[in-house]
Parts: sequence; C-alpha cells; structure tokens
Amino acid sequence: MRTVFIAAPFFPPSALPPSQRVRLLVRHLEDHDWHPVIFTVDPARMDGITDPWMLEIAGDRYEQIQTGCLDGRKTRKFGIGDLGLRMFVFLFFSLLKQARRRKPALILYPVPPWYIMVMAPFVKWLTGVPYAIDLIDPWIYKVDPRNRKARLSQWIARRLEGFVVKRSSAIFAVSQGILDDLAIRHPAIKKRQLVAVPYGVEASDFGSITIKKAIGAPVNIRYTGAISEAMLPVTDTLLQALKLVHQRHPLSVLFTGTSYAPKELARPVLQEQIGKHGLSPIVTENPLRVGYREALELSLGADIQLLFGDTTPYYAASKLMGLAASGQPFFAFVHRESFPFSFLEELNYPYRLGFLPQELGTPEKIEELATAILRAIDGKDKFQPIDTAHPVLAQYTADAMTKTFANTFKTITHD
Repeated sequence: MRTVFIAAPFFPPSALPPSQRVRLLVRHLEDHDWHPVIFTVDPARMDGITDPWMLEIAGDRYEQIQTGCLDGRKTRKFGIGDLGLRMFVFLFFSLLKQARRRKPALILYPVPPWYIMVMAPFVKWLTGVPYAIDLIDPWIYKVDPRNRKARLSQWIARRLEGFVVKRSSAIFAVSQGILDDLAIRHPAIKKRQLVAVPYGVEASDFGSITIKKAIGAPVNIRYTGAISEAMLPVTDTLLQALKLVHQRHPLSVLFTGTSYAPKELARPVLQEQIGKHGLSPIVTENPLRVGYREALELSLGADIQLLFGDTTPYYAASKLMGLAASGQPFFAFVHRESFPFSFLEELNYPYRLGFLPQELGTPEKIEELATAILRAIDGKDKFQPIDTAHPVLAQYTADAMTKTFANTFKTITHD
C-alpha cells in the first residue's frame, strides 16, 4: 500500500465543504491501496463551525499530523484571516520534514484555502515528491471591484496560479467547467491529467438521522449553505417566485448558514432582498453556519429542500449528491449549462428548472420558476425517492469518487 500526503487545512471536525471532500476520501482510500496521511491544524484554529460527528463518520483509516497555526483573532487585526496563510510556514516545514523521512508517492492539495498551493512546487523541488491539486473552488473568479481586499487577492492569484498548476502532475476539480477555464488561462496544463470529480455521497450519513415532519400548513422550504455574491441574482429571482407561490400555498422559508464568515464576523446576506420584496413575514435568514448533522436534520425536516447555483456554468453544489440520496423531495434551480443541471436531467428528476444568466429577474422566468415550485409542492406527498443504486447516481458515491482519485494517483506515480 502506497502513501499519499493530503494537506487539508479544513478537516473533521470542520464541517465546511473542503473538509467534507477530504473526509469522504480518507474513508475509502485504503480500499484502493492508498494510505492517507492528513496534515491539518488544531480545530480551535480552524474557521467555521465544527461538528464532532464529522470525526465519527470520517472513520479511522488515516493518520493525522497537526501543524502549527497563527491565531486568527490576532492576525485579523492586521487584515489576515485566511487559514492557508496563517498555517503556511508551519505546513511547509512539516510537509518537508515528513516527505524527506517517509517518502510518500504523492502530495494532494485540496483547495481552498488556495495559498497553500504556492508551497507545492517548492516542496516538490526539495523532496522530489510530485503533487496534485484538487480545486473545490476556482482560485480566480469575479469579485466586486469595490472590494479592495478581494481585488488584491485576485491580483495575487492571477500571478501565482500558472506557476503552481504548470508544475503539478494532476489537477482535479469538482466540475469540468473549472478545468476548462483553467486550461484557457494556462494551455500548457492540457498535457497534465485533468480530472473532473464531483462531490461523492455517503448514503450511510442519512441512516442515523430521524426526523418527524410537521403536518399541515405552512409548507416548509429550507436551504442550508453559504450564499456567494455570484448567487445573489439567482436568489433575487427565487425570492420573487416564492412570493408568487405564497399567494397559493402559505410558505415558511428558512435560509441557514448563508455567510462564509466565522461566527464573530457573520452577517446576513439576503436581508436586503428579503426586505425589498416584502418577504420578512415568511422568509427567515440565519447567517451562522451549522454542523453537518444539524444541516442534515434541518434539510430532512423540510417539506421541500432547495438547491440553487450561481451565475457561472462551472458551479458544482457540494450538497447535490446528498440531496439526491436523501430520499426527500428537493427543488433545483441551476445554470442550464452546469453539471448539476445535466446530472438531474440524466436522472430525469422532475423538480428542476434551468436558467441562463440573462433570464434572471425577467417576469417570464419568475413566473416559470413559481409554476415549477408549485408543481414540486403539489407532488411532495407522492414523491418517489431516487434509488441510490440508480446507475447515474451510483457513479457518484463516495467510494466511486475515491476510486477516481486513486486510479489517477496510480497513473501519475507510474505504479
């Protein structure tokens, strides 16, 4: 069995998406002849909510090495909150020491936080150990031009991204669109292994969750997850559609965990839109992130769960496969050219609607969306769960996801 180092700033008990990605990998890598060694930080130094249950469902077939990390409460006074920056030096020297001693076959860098990628070529030069990158989100993306800090971050990203990706042995991403955009910016990487691997699902996660739903009006609609700037045109259209739906079916809508910021910095994201459309009586927003178990309980307790994307075609929702395997009805409003849309279309899932960015906010799209949501509400009591053995869904289990990683590891290390 060969060894792979995984630089994972976010790891259980963190409940953030990068942590979910890695915990699915470590549960299954040994089944595919790879022994994972995780490099992470003390949970007290991580940003975001922690959930002890994440440790339980990650299993115990991995090693863990904790590195040092600067205290974010202190570094934020100087404008530095990014976990990758706060642990950068500690992670670099820990990887260097352990790579020289143990000689792993490969080092994997799941990102964000993106800055940890910058050390990858240097660790490779000093140890001879090749590396791969897993882009859970793209490093380069559009930002509000009024946000000086975000503009500076993107200026740095545009100057360092090519240096890192051109020296990698493989690049994974949660969607093909991320890889396509990356190859446009850096054509030289087309010679590398470029592998799209959507989030997998561990169906057993739902086995210990027992929910008793409330019966009767209003219809409970829930969304759990962060909302980015690129999602706001989508949520604006969605809220207007929900206002129309409420005229026929009384609704209670809850958005939970909408902010990416840690607890002390979290602020509502949707309040302006909720107020603008007069939806305060029926729509509630809680910006604070919740643990994974609580997120499942909230979602499974809904009459209808929501899934929506942003205005980019490469968006790949981390919760997509979980919703598909949950056995509960959900409604998806996603970019027509995105992976979530094509996946649900291949499943012939009934409660979905695609959009193109130019359609958002138009009266026609709002009306079409309201009609589609009403159809989901009317059909919720007759909902037929998606069979987890369905061949379309089966290829996106956590084990299938891990197998794709493991096979690529084998190819690039010439074993």
